[in-house]
Amino acid sequence: MRYPWILFDADDTLFDFHRSARHALALTLAHFKITPQADHLQTYEYINKAAWAEFERQEINTLELRKVRFERFLDAIGEWRDPLEMNGHYLAELSRTEFLLEGARELVEECLVKKFRLGLITNGLKEVQRPRITKARMETYFDVIVVSDEIGVAKPHSGFFEHAFVEMGQPEKAEVLVVGDSLSSDIQGGNNFGVDTCWYNPKKAGNSSGHAPVYEISHLNDLKKIIGL
Repeated sequence: MRYPWILFDADDTLFDFHRSARHALALTLAHFKITPQADHLQTYEYINKAAWAEFERQEINTLELRKVRFERFLDAIGEWRDPLEMNGHYLAELSRTEFLLEGARELVEECLVKKFRLGLITNGLKEVQRPRITKARMETYFDVIVVSDEIGVAKPHSGFFEHAFVEMGQPEKAEVLVVGDSLSSDIQGGNNFGVDTCWYNPKKAGNSSGHAPVYEISHLNDLKKIIGL
């Protein structure tokens, strides 16, 4: 096989983060007695994505991330609540979700049957990602699980991938394929580290990022041809 190791991103690659966020935000708004509006989820997702991008660029730390996203969200919707308290409730609800994208479990199971070594690499908070991975019954599939919050560095930085490779036993970079939906973290990070990358692009979005993947797929099943399943 060309790639004995496959490193999968978690959210929006194997896990349906959009569905999880929608579910957790709805419960959080209800808890804080905020009447939900049609644009609340879109507003939160925009703010959350921007905050995570700041974190990936090392412009804010984890503690600041936890506060600023709900601080900005509450300001945007014209409500006042304690942002840290709201963030804590949201994270608790998010950690209870277990939604996977269509075909994710089947793909991972087929990889295991064919004796691929698998890793899960995620920029996320440990108190959210670990319970979700366990609740979805996914943790036993992976030889290595790396959560940015646990190691103090996030994709795309080389330290994240260096840590992953240590846990993997230092395989040859040519034997590893990174699969993920984020051009700025998965693809940029993999490219910079010297491993091949596959961009999961279900919306068939354009790419003006300057980060070119080796492969591009619009459905998880498309990966099978690339890796020889």
